[in-house]
Amino acid sequence: MSAIDKTLDILFCVAQARRDVGVTEIADLCNSDKATVFRALKALERRNLIEQNPETRKYRLGLGTVSLAGHKLRGLSVAAQAQPFLTRLSQEIQETVQLSVRSGNHVLYLSVVESAHPIRVASDVGAFGPLHCTAAGKLFLAYGEPDLARFALAAPLEKHTEKTLTDVEALQRNLDLVRQRGWSLDDEELVPHLRVVAAPIRDMSGKVVAAVAGGGPTLRVTPEKIEPMAQAVTATAQKISNNLTGGQ
Repeated sequence: MSAIDKTLDILFCVAQARRDVGVTEIADLCNSDKATVFRALKALERRNLIEQNPETRKYRLGLGTVSLAGHKLRGLSVAAQAQPFLTRLSQEIQETVQLSVRSGNHVLYLSVVESAHPIRVASDVGAFGPLHCTAAGKLFLAYGEPDLARFALAAPLEKHTEKTLTDVEALQRNLDLVRQRGWSLDDEELVPHLRVVAAPIRDMSGKVVAAVAGGGPTLRVTPEKIEPMAQAVTATAQKISNNLTGGQ
């Protein structure tokens, strides 16, 4: 493994820890020696990608990572063009709305418009979610994963709640339904007492490039409200698609 690969591995180890971590712990996490870790941390620190807590002497992500992410997100035209539509949708359904894309075997959240309710969907821009048990993720699988069994071997269908679909055949039937009705539902499959619906955003060729999702706690998003919410989310996704393609 090259020095660059090792340095990037150490950067991702710090990011995934989600807390300040010391050299010894990073070495254990990355299966590396402390001298290599220390040199890599100092190189990353010079680029502001890593910073050291002056009190604990432990390390965490630096503001340079925020700057990099900001440049990337600003460069994603779908995020910029979708924002006003997302805001209006959140106001219409009175729930949190998310814009996401597929990133490898995960959902990546590009934009979040939070509901004003104190109890609401909690998600962060730049956060990742699983594909098999999120509304957006199931869209990406339904329209972009021709071999679900092979996908499940590479990304095991981890159980998050009692309703998570961990059987390939059961998930395939659900994805067939997604394609049939044109929208997807996370019915307490990722988080208990949370329902989310999502609809696809398509480019000029018809390919699904992103997803709009809206949802909230089951005490508000009751079964009878799923269909009207799905219609609102689908209409917004279509508007964003039209905006991206110039109405073509």
